[in-house]
Amino acid sequence: EPRGAAGRPLRLGYISADFFTHSVSYFAEVMLARQSTENVLPYVYSNIAKPDQKTERLKSYPSVKDRWREITSLTAVAVAKLIVADKIDVLVELSGHTAGNRLDVMALRPAPVQVTWIGYPNTTGLSTIDYRVTDGVVDPPESTQLFTEKLWRLPDVFLCYTPADDAPESVAPSPSLSNGGIVTFGSFNILAKMQSGVVKLWARVLKACPNSRLLLKAKPFATPMAHERIHKLFESEGVSKDRLDLVPLIPATRSHLEAYNNVDIALDPFPYAGTTTTCEALYMGVPVVTLLAAPENGFHAHSVGATLLKSIGHGELVASSESEYLEIATSLWRDPGRLDSLRRSIRADMLNSPLCDGARFVKNAEAMFLGMWKEKGGVVADFKRPRSAGVLPQAATGSTKAGGGCDGGGARNVGGSERAPVVRATKSPPLKKEKPSKEGEKAMA
Repeated sequence: EPRGAAGRPLRLGYISADFFTHSVSYFAEVMLARQSTENVLPYVYSNIAKPDQKTERLKSYPSVKDRWREITSLTAVAVAKLIVADKIDVLVELSGHTAGNRLDVMALRPAPVQVTWIGYPNTTGLSTIDYRVTDGVVDPPESTQLFTEKLWRLPDVFLCYTPADDAPESVAPSPSLSNGGIVTFGSFNILAKMQSGVVKLWARVLKACPNSRLLLKAKPFATPMAHERIHKLFESEGVSKDRLDLVPLIPATRSHLEAYNNVDIALDPFPYAGTTTTCEALYMGVPVVTLLAAPENGFHAHSVGATLLKSIGHGELVASSESEYLEIATSLWRDPGRLDSLRRSIRADMLNSPLCDGARFVKNAEAMFLGMWKEKGGVVADFKRPRSAGVLPQAATGSTKAGGGCDGGGARNVGGSERAPVVRATKSPPLKKEKPSKEGEKAMA
């Protein structure tokens, strides 16, 4: 039977442990909030250990509220049977090799087409997962990173950000305007991303910008040991500890975001760039300097910042070398007028970009899933433009009401924490395009 508006809707299953106030949820929410039931029929398989208020809101969206399955206590076989009973056509896992994942279910292949997306910046290594969702900036065609999945590149950017529903309504002026011109650089990424090369480059930035400061916010800074460790690392690079401000986790979402009122310029780490942290900084009007990986030796996690910044029209903040990273940071430091202009415009630029256009993103994503179905041997009927789930886009003023995308709203991973770095995948045989088996043809009927 054909899938799509003129046939029966494509049955799309999302399986994850992160349908709560977690980084993944900022990018998954738009699909739950805006999914069109004309083209696709979404199902959720939730493996959450501790649901929260955001979980309840996600469950309440009309597109999924009657098809929300709790699977935390179920075995892989039981979940697979449930997915088969629901007649899922395309199963999308959103966790990868992170806590609470259900890759054990994916290994059983309960759906004829299986996909990995959002939650993990590397291959799953599973031959039962057919596709990995990405874009042409973060995973360019010439990339040498190895994947067992076939890459499917979305036309704009592979993520759509939904900001916190209690985010500050407006952006504060650059702090340097009120503290004697002293510019504060900052990073709210987890400390595991701040490796030796990052410390060396950030120290070069500070030494090239006299009287500037560096504000770091991370959970370990609640302990003196973490302070001492970071102080020693920067002192070994010639930067005095009195130029560093080390701030621990701030539990409340709004307070966490308001901490960006103390940062003029955000510095992105490498080779594991920020994702949610970068989006939060941009939403609070803080320009982010990032380093794009060279295609011949780069990998997905390194270039996420580049695709985020390019998607909002600020490719000038993307460096292709460490020397260019230093130049971009110092040029911003030297130009308070430009800093103030960026501060005033970046949120609006973000709101009006593909990174925050929920309707556009869902349209592209639904076309992608139907395309995957067709490529694997399924039949696709007419495709209709997705509706906006009854949510009208907000003006670019910082309004963050629920609905998915920046013209909607959402919640955040408290304190800005993100995934810890992962090792690069070892070589695996590439996924080969094959004709569906007789069993597969039956499943696609």
